[in-house]
Amino acid sequence: MRYGLMNEYGVDWPFWSEDGPCNQGVPSLPPRLIDEVLAWTNDFNTNYSVEAGWPTEVAARSHERQGRRLLQLVRRELEPEDEVVFDYWETNRRKGL
Repeated sequence: MRYGLMNEYGVDWPFWSEDGPCNQGVPSLPPRLIDEVLAWTNDFNTNYSVEAGWPTEVAARSHERQGRRLLQLVRRELEPEDEVVFDYWETNRRKGL
């Protein structure tokens, strides 16, 4: 299975398949990693503004770094035939990042 790791407004579980958003628990991850993924998505839903982007450049860069770190952790947990790609579209519109 090919998964995408991507935030979207109002979505609590940031994994996607070719059919759309995955249900929480797909892909299967250990509890600690689930908590980190949920915290990352909550950060997006709480702090990213559709009109203005991230509140600061530091917040934008930190969130992207955390997403890339989670991507590596998720890849280690997947079955050999599965893959996950990172789709980071959240820019800091104030700075055009």
